[in-house]
Amino acid sequence: MDIDEVSTSHESGDFESRRWQLQVMQQVGGLPEAQRNAVFLVYVEGFTYQEAANTLAVPVGTIMSRLATARQTLAKSAVTPFQPQQGEKK
Repeated sequence: MDIDEVSTSHESGDFESRRWQLQVMQQVGGLPEAQRNAVFLVYVEGFTYQEAANTLAVPVGTIMSRLATARQTLAKSAVTPFQPQQGEKK
């Protein structure tokens, strides 16, 4: 494999990775606001459950419940990373 092939392969992987991240963010954006806020604080900002609960003025159990529901919703509509969409070529 020469350098051009490596470069093209790497660029293709970056594109696929960005596309997958965009799809995930779109799915997260489709969550109800309460779930989306919990996901953002815990998984994006790195807050603990307690910190997220304090920030949103809700009990820790509510954060846990919102995250569990969000994970279930996202899992049902999950896009597998680097897998072509229906009708696309590999």
